[in-house]
Amino acid sequence: MTPDSNSTDASTGKRGPSSFASYPSQNAGTMGLAAMGSYPAMNEGWGNGSSSADQGDAGDMLSCIWRYRWAALVPTLLGVVIGFLVFVKTPETFQSGTLLMFESDRPAVIDTMTGDLLGGVPSIDILRSQIFGDEVTRTAFANENLALFREGLGGNPSNLLGIASKSLKFEADVADTRSSSSIVASLSFEHSDPELCEAAVKAYSAAVQNLFAEKHKSSRSELIRLISLATDKLGPELKRLEEKHRTFRTSAPLVWNENGDAINPHRERQLYLTERRSELFETLRAESIELSAVESIAAEAKDPQVRLSIIGQLLGKTFTMPESHRITANMREGDEELAQIELDQQLVPLMIERNKFAAEFGEQHPTVKALDAELTMMKSELRRLVKEQSDRIVELMEENKVEGIDPAKRAEEAVNVILTASRAEVELLKHQISEIDSQIEGERKDAIKLAQYEQENAAMLREIDRNRQLINQLEEQMARVELTEEEGGIRVSELRAPGRAYRVGPNLVKMIGIGTFIGLALGCGLALLLEKNANTFRDPEEIVAAVGAPILTHVPFFKGRVRRKKGEQSNPFEHLDAHLAVVHAPSSVASEAIRSCRTSVLFELAGIQGGKVLQVTSPLPGDGKSTIAGNLACSIAQSGKRTLVIDCDLRRPQVTDNFAMADQLGLVDVLNGKCDHVDAAHPTPLRTLFMMPSGPIPANPAEALTLPEMSELLEALREEYDYIILDTPPLLVVTDPSITASMTDGVVMALKVRRKSKPNAKEAASILTNVGAKLLGVVINASDEGSNNDGYKGYGYYRYGRHTNRYYRKTAENGAKAGQRRTPVVVSGRSSGVKSARPIAVQPSVAAPPVEQDSSSDV
Repeated sequence: MTPDSNSTDASTGKRGPSSFASYPSQNAGTMGLAAMGSYPAMNEGWGNGSSSADQGDAGDMLSCIWRYRWAALVPTLLGVVIGFLVFVKTPETFQSGTLLMFESDRPAVIDTMTGDLLGGVPSIDILRSQIFGDEVTRTAFANENLALFREGLGGNPSNLLGIASKSLKFEADVADTRSSSSIVASLSFEHSDPELCEAAVKAYSAAVQNLFAEKHKSSRSELIRLISLATDKLGPELKRLEEKHRTFRTSAPLVWNENGDAINPHRERQLYLTERRSELFETLRAESIELSAVESIAAEAKDPQVRLSIIGQLLGKTFTMPESHRITANMREGDEELAQIELDQQLVPLMIERNKFAAEFGEQHPTVKALDAELTMMKSELRRLVKEQSDRIVELMEENKVEGIDPAKRAEEAVNVILTASRAEVELLKHQISEIDSQIEGERKDAIKLAQYEQENAAMLREIDRNRQLINQLEEQMARVELTEEEGGIRVSELRAPGRAYRVGPNLVKMIGIGTFIGLALGCGLALLLEKNANTFRDPEEIVAAVGAPILTHVPFFKGRVRRKKGEQSNPFEHLDAHLAVVHAPSSVASEAIRSCRTSVLFELAGIQGGKVLQVTSPLPGDGKSTIAGNLACSIAQSGKRTLVIDCDLRRPQVTDNFAMADQLGLVDVLNGKCDHVDAAHPTPLRTLFMMPSGPIPANPAEALTLPEMSELLEALREEYDYIILDTPPLLVVTDPSITASMTDGVVMALKVRRKSKPNAKEAASILTNVGAKLLGVVINASDEGSNNDGYKGYGYYRYGRHTNRYYRKTAENGAKAGQRRTPVVVSGRSSGVKSARPIAVQPSVAAPPVEQDSSSDV
């Protein structure tokens, strides 16, 4: 519990805020800690990672089981009783057993197929199958140890097998026996007859030893015979397959290379022709690109000599005209401008690159499109270069013209010859590719015809290899068998003789323990199911998460008794309800809780522009919202603030009854225009507190609150009072609080933690959110730490009640006496700027009338 600071409380003498308007600037740090609405956020940081969360979950589960301990205890006791009854009804069980060793004389070998090390002892599953087989059962049934029980078994070995399948157990000492040369296994028999247990174990032990002894005698000879028989069959078959393959090679139209592999000649020819076609196609593409470039240049350049010069540069050749080569050489050597033009002409190969990409990837390829854009720009530049070059060459040739020679005509003839030769070469390449395509198609058809011979040859080779591998494996197995001794095999011996049967069940502790565990599990499940069905809050964090607002305070259960002090003829508060703890018992724990709520609420309102109007409501009736509203109004008034409490519950005006003003003018009278709001605001025994009762109950309460006069009334009251408290009906019962919530600056929700309170609180918070109201926080009412409120675990801030009366300074004369008077503290000033007319004397806390608890109501 954090008391208020910076002023003197009017009832307890403790310090509180003198002016809440100064919170943000002066006390923002300390008041945030003092306000109870902030501690849920503080506690969120106190965790210790996932381990703390796990411990919290485990603690919540244990708390849930403890709350519903009756639900967990009844199934647990029932499980104990059932376990004891099962123990009484279960017949006694006896067990007898022996230890058998299985040894192999064959050494461990490596499996040539898998590479695993294999021992000589079979797996435990194979041994168990042999023991429970018909042969071992018949041998055991014929054993002399079971002679006395043959008649009881009906003289049929199958009856013994039926009992053995349930009572006989065979377990090995190791899980993996593949690489073991010896294993030790336990053979036991469990039954209600101890003599049958001993006889069965002895009979089965002798039968197992006899089984492996008989198998050991002829196993080596039989294995050698089978291997020899298989080898004799596979040898001639292998020779027949080899002879068949030789005959096939002489008649098949296939070709065999130096390694003996079959080759399809037509497929080889097809591959060669395909490669040759690729080479010719590449040559054709290059020639086509060159022809396209020559035709493009021939069409672009107008002067024949210029065309011939440019084509010569493109083809990498030099064409000279009679008596003109000297002029051309001199022009190229001496003219820097012509040299610059020739340098620019190096961009021409870009067109060749574009045609190459177009032939390979298609016209719509992104690279081809990019090259087209570059070529468009290049062609424009090329026209300019060709024109400049032509003009320059013509100019030079005019200057150096030789009589009797027509270079233009000779150049035209040369260009035509080049074009004719290039076109002829392209057509020749196309004809060659067409011829090769026809040859490839023919070779492909012939290769398909020979594919059947290839498959037949591969099948013969696979069959020959398989037979060779089988013969090699049989020869290796024969070598191993010949190396082993004639006596080699599996020997079975008893390490421990079958003993007398001993009692193994039933176990009283085990039966009761199983019953107790099952009953406890069912009980805990039932407790958790009841907890889930309760749908209530268990800790403050759940409330904060459900409503989306902090918890302002926890108000404990309180109901005082109005008494007069010694020497006083009347009590000014005797007409006020006994649940108003802040006036009847200012030193009580409930009063401290209300003052803590006041601190938090005023701090929140101080952060709102013009925040004065506060609404107090609750999800359902019985949550104590009217008593919280009255106590909060009295507490704010005790701090020196001019406060007005309005009873807006026009259906059940509880605050009006708490202040004994049922016969006074009230809110309904103001809304009907029968009186002014000044006449309906009545003074109370607290000087700065005024009360506006509900007035006569109207026929239409909800419509009355929606009148424009209601909002106009609140706006007028804002100018006259520091704080206005509205007590409204429950949110989930009527729509009245939803109407007034939109007119207020903040809403405080009173909540009593009980069953089904979680969905009610969520729905109430949702209603406030939908109407745009600001929920300042929740006041947990009737927070009885002793009874724990049906499992609700508060923070325990008010467990200081036993220390309150001792928290006063003792005087040297008479100590802290109950009737000791203290100096009055003057509380003056309001947030509105109007000073009090007279000082308020703080009543002594120690001299407050004693509080008597009453379970008939709550705060």
